[in-house]
Amino acid sequence: MKRMMMLAVLVATFMTATAQEKKEDVNERMFNAKVRELVYRLNITDEQKTKFVPIYRRYNDEMKAAWGKKQKPEQPKTSEEAATMAKRKMERQQRAQAIRIKYIDELAKVLDPKQVNRFFDVESQIQRKTMMRKHNVQKKGPQKNKPQDRKQLQSAEL
Repeated sequence: MKRMMMLAVLVATFMTATAQEKKEDVNERMFNAKVRELVYRLNITDEQKTKFVPIYRRYNDEMKAAWGKKQKPEQPKTSEEAATMAKRKMERQQRAQAIRIKYIDELAKVLDPKQVNRFFDVESQIQRKTMMRKHNVQKKGPQKNKPQDRKQLQSAEL
């Protein structure tokens, strides 16, 4: 009986550790994809990239902390709940804005003025696109090319 319990604990520990590693791996891949997109869209040189990535990693981590964990949206039942939810959202937005302001000077040390000016727009577009993809995957599950989608593409090409 003790052996069975020990085995169950070991299996549970292994599964938890594996799940954590997968989450960290996904987060790292997501971060690297965002860096690649920013480098491409802002025309960041290799020399700039070596200085930019550590700054962007700190920025990204602080933004994640400011927004907190994504919670399932709930419909407020009372006006007080609605007001509380609105205030929390605005507080998160204020924290995020303070972080953006904080990083302008750091980015300006690495990027040229045009790149700094575009950084926040491009980063915002990437975030929006990421959130839309996450929402679609959660809502519908991972999408493969469906036969009907291929047919629509083929007919559009003709």
